[in-house]
Amino acid sequence: MELSKLSGLELENLDPLKIEIAATKPEDIFAKDCYLISESDVVVVYLSDDISVGGSQEIIIAKYFEKPVIGLAPRGGKFNGNSRKIGGRMVKNWHDPFVFSTCDIVCDDIGSVARALTNLKNLKVKNLSIISSERDRIKKEIL
Repeated sequence: MELSKLSGLELENLDPLKIEIAATKPEDIFAKDCYLISESDVVVVYLSDDISVGGSQEIIIAKYFEKPVIGLAPRGGKFNGNSRKIGGRMVKNWHDPFVFSTCDIVCDDIGSVARALTNLKNLKVKNLSIISSERDRIKKEIL
């Protein structure tokens, strides 16, 4: 595994697609993902341009279990772009608000992910309270 080599850490990939269970209902797949995330020390999410809805939900599930989340969002991609047109204006250095608000750190390459893994103890881990705290923060600005 490339991350193990780059970080010098012994890592185990709990990929839900590679762990077989007798899944007969969608709830079985969801339950397996929830269990694996609850057992993980850290969740690394590859934020490719074609990430599934499940991948984004896994970030929120990790926040529920107060697990650190490292997002890998390649520079120039859908989530970590150079610029993006929003509301008729061009935003430079675009960062997807849902990715950058919920991940504890977003890296743009595998080397940065490896460094983040070796520095987990210094990472401030977000939990689900980010939802209400951000709502309350913006509510004060609006009212």
